[in-house]
Amino acid sequence: MAHVATITIDHTKVPGDLTDYVGLIVPDGSAGYSALYALCLEGGGDIRLFKSDDTTELAREIVSFSVSAETGEIHYKYSGTLSSSVDTDIHVYADGSSADYAVGATYGRNNVWSGYKFASHNGGGTDSSGNVTTTANGGVSAGGATGKIGEATEFDGSNDNFTTNYVPRSAIGSGDLTVSILIKAPSPASNGWPLVMSDNAGYSNSIGFRASSGSANLRIFFRDGSSSNAGPSADGVIDDTWHFIHLTRSGTTAISYIDGALESSVTNSEIASDGGNGLIIGQTGGQEFDGLLDEVRISNSVLTANWITTEHNNQDSYSTFYSVAAVAGGSTPAQAARRGAVMMM
Repeated sequence: MAHVATITIDHTKVPGDLTDYVGLIVPDGSAGYSALYALCLEGGGDIRLFKSDDTTELAREIVSFSVSAETGEIHYKYSGTLSSSVDTDIHVYADGSSADYAVGATYGRNNVWSGYKFASHNGGGTDSSGNVTTTANGGVSAGGATGKIGEATEFDGSNDNFTTNYVPRSAIGSGDLTVSILIKAPSPASNGWPLVMSDNAGYSNSIGFRASSGSANLRIFFRDGSSSNAGPSADGVIDDTWHFIHLTRSGTTAISYIDGALESSVTNSEIASDGGNGLIIGQTGGQEFDGLLDEVRISNSVLTANWITTEHNNQDSYSTFYSVAAVAGGSTPAQAARRGAVMMM
């Protein structure tokens, strides 16, 4: 069977060649997806992604896919090189019958996130990497709020949080690290921690993001047990709009990025601290976060500036990052009739 749609990534949105880039596709009501909606199963389990050679399959995660609502969220790993000099095509297949891959299969969910220790599409409530178990506390529930991409989790500043079994000290230690969040929080903020890796409620051995009371700034903390702090800035992001924040650590140097652009760099011995024992999302030390989180990720590698800019371009404006076209003849009358049957279920 031929592919039913082609996703074309605009190379001008990719500032440098990337290896094994993890990308995002958001199917919507545009005409390019018509053949896919006409054929695909509700839930999208039969969707397959290939390079333009129609031979090299790509691992993908179907976070959501609705034929009836014409919405979806798909993440994939583009194995090999994503080019910054020529446009890249991804071919979308569906057969209307195949079951979804098991999460640990070669092209299943876990393989998309093999370079990550934690990857959450709903603000921290669930993990797609297969490494972390989360526990909801204080009445918070995963997802349910409208996020920058799909669903987010809303924290109300009143003991809402997710605790986890993730142990940065053993998983990463003082090695390379990238943490990223999509955050939307009202200004002026109250003291609250959207994310912290700490060995106790006093956040002494810790790495974390903290919204500062009465400020529009997000403080980034590295603490090695002392009362001092070292970390780059993330200024002006607590303003009730969505912002994409990245933090990288390599040795004693930490760099912050806001919306894909470098914000600041700090070198300090405390930055090599290991981050303590536990990942908590939403609060620590009685200081609860008030706001929305989406796409919380932790990797034990340093993502490059080109990767971070590309990721922002992809997630901030997916409709300009790529175009989609239905393949001629990809939607037959039988497929269209089948789609109508699915929508009536």
